[in-house]
Amino acid sequence: MKSALILLGVLGVGISIASMAGCQTDSPGATNTLGTYSTMVDSTPDKVTAAAQKAATDMSLSEIVANGTKVDGKVTAKNAHGDVVSIDIAQAGDNVSKVSIRVGETGDDAVSKQLIDRIKSHLGWF
Repeated sequence: MKSALILLGVLGVGISIASMAGCQTDSPGATNTLGTYSTMVDSTPDKVTAAAQKAATDMSLSEIVANGTKVDGKVTAKNAHGDVVSIDIAQAGDNVSKVSIRVGETGDDAVSKQLIDRIKSHLGWF
């Protein structure tokens, strides 16, 4: 009985640590934690916010709203299914921003990766 409790305790701790650390994706430097896809982008938050807004337009998302400053930014939109697409941008250092994308309730890696690729391509224009 004691060994079963110890085993359950160890498994619980392992699952907790894995959830906090996030799961690695097949994209270097990107993680997916409970449906939120995150990666670092080489640019300031205001430029990343503008690029994210253009990326959302490229992908024909609707109801796009973007707000950004030199320290953070947020872009929200909806896909064809009505799911909310949320892009959060935060300053992570000099000329580096952390971008976190959530598509709907559970996340969508494929759409998130497309958005990141388009954000990076638009940053080449700034």
